[in-house]
Amino acid sequence: MRRAEREVKDINEIERILKEARICRLALMDGKYPYIIPLCFGYSLTAGQLELYFHCAAQGKKMDLLKKNNNAAFEIDRLNEIYSTSELACSFTAAYESITGVGSVEVINGIEKLTGLNSIMEKYAGAEKEYKYSEEMLNNVVILKLTAEEFCCKANKR
Repeated sequence: MRRAEREVKDINEIERILKEARICRLALMDGKYPYIIPLCFGYSLTAGQLELYFHCAAQGKKMDLLKKNNNAAFEIDRLNEIYSTSELACSFTAAYESITGVGSVEVINGIEKLTGLNSIMEKYAGAEKEYKYSEEMLNNVVILKLTAEEFCCKANKR
């Protein structure tokens, strides 16, 4: 990392950023160019191992691309503020927090599918509780798990 003073290594700080971030951008390979899609996400961060969960339909471009190549990159951020550092033109910077990384994506089923779905629900619907799902919904939704092979967290605080 070029700006080592901005690297975030504290696992509690990384967990806070994951909790507060709203969107994860997933990048998949689509021939010559990457295909990037913003997604709601859930996560598990245990002993420094990061897993991201996404829900989607069984068909579509994302699924077609993953069948060809399940390697992916991801980016999660929180833009807190844009501010000027002087009165000169072009002297703006941002207060932000971000997590970027790479890993492989797989479709998960069974109890692991429920774990991923519950993680997404907990993030967006509130405190941990027992969520109820219809059998039809469980049969129709696909849960993807990205296991991060590497990731880094960076912040610029004002």
